[in-house]
Amino acid sequence: MKFSFAALACLAGLMFVGCAVHPSPQQTLVDDRRLVYVETYKAYDKAEKEYLNLLFNIERMPEEEELWILKREKMLELMQLKELMLNARAELDEAMRQWEMHMSDIQADMKTLKVRSVSPNFTGDASRRTSPGQLLESDIK
Repeated sequence: MKFSFAALACLAGLMFVGCAVHPSPQQTLVDDRRLVYVETYKAYDKAEKEYLNLLFNIERMPEEEELWILKREKMLELMQLKELMLNARAELDEAMRQWEMHMSDIQADMKTLKVRSVSPNFTGDASRRTSPGQLLESDIK
């Protein structure tokens, strides 16, 4: 579980680099879903440690009725947190998929735009030059 979380955090960190200045709604959604997943994971991890501690106490004092009741309650809590964590992960994956689609749409839009730089220092056909010594296709003939 810790490996997948570390890989997810690394992947998310790499994906966030490109849109750090003005986050898109898709990026904000990914950030929110990631925080929900991380907090749910922390709650599950804490409950799991408490459950293991409770099991250790039951081994030491099996005659304590209260420990067995606590064990059942903690097991139910673990199952609920597991469901919440799996749902949060599914929502995070969906948000990341939507963000990736958004990013690919932006990249496709950028490819379709044929923006050429026009130099204000030249006029006419020579305005396509980016420097005075640059040769154009028409100069080569």
